[in-house]
Amino acid sequence: MSGPFSPARGDYSSFSPSSQSLPTMRRYLTSYLSPEGHVCYDDVRAPNTPEFQCAFNALAHGSLIATTEGEVAIEDLRPGMQVITAEHGPQPVLWIGSMAHNPDPNGARFLTRVTADRFAAGAPPMDLLCGPGARLLHRPAGLRSAAEAKPVFTPLRDFVDGDSVIAIAPRMAVETYHIALKRHATIRVGGLDLETFHPGMTVLDQMGVNTRDLFISMFPHIRRATDFGPLAHPRVTLRSIEDAAA
Repeated sequence: MSGPFSPARGDYSSFSPSSQSLPTMRRYLTSYLSPEGHVCYDDVRAPNTPEFQCAFNALAHGSLIATTEGEVAIEDLRPGMQVITAEHGPQPVLWIGSMAHNPDPNGARFLTRVTADRFAAGAPPMDLLCGPGARLLHRPAGLRSAAEAKPVFTPLRDFVDGDSVIAIAPRMAVETYHIALKRHATIRVGGLDLETFHPGMTVLDQMGVNTRDLFISMFPHIRRATDFGPLAHPRVTLRSIEDAAA
């Protein structure tokens, strides 16, 4: 069993300095279930890039996750606990990642605050703060036919309107999180239907071999990129939905 914040399994020690310049690195924290069922922890140094950050920046500290034991704050969630999914019923959490979302002087890396009842009564029941990686499951309105209005995941930040969905530039570091299950799914977070982590169907193919190996090494329940499986629902931007409805 790994000790708390043990050295990362993946790093750039085998990366040839002469091959290309190294990206800026940063700290990520992970917890996961070992094959024996123990909760293990790793302190990982990996590239400070959107491709890596998206595995750690969906849910802000204090977000309430629907589990079989009731709502649990994300910072209190532990691998092995059963979260309730829309597609597969209760599922054990296999992996949790977290990072410090640091203030950005340029305001590019903002958090998203959704005010109470923005998407429906009780959705959310109170203001909810999410990170850049959060995606909302919804049925797009205004499409040409009901057949086109299938559930999709859309970045929550796409809904920012300055009124009921607000971009927040924190002045202090905020801890953000994401979770992974055996299969990509929808979970209830503070009254909203948000997705669990999945890197996407093409992101890993676009990485170099060493970068991809490092990324996969952060997920002990994953041996190869295809083990992430299919997306539970398509991912689309709000702009593409609006274009389709035009």
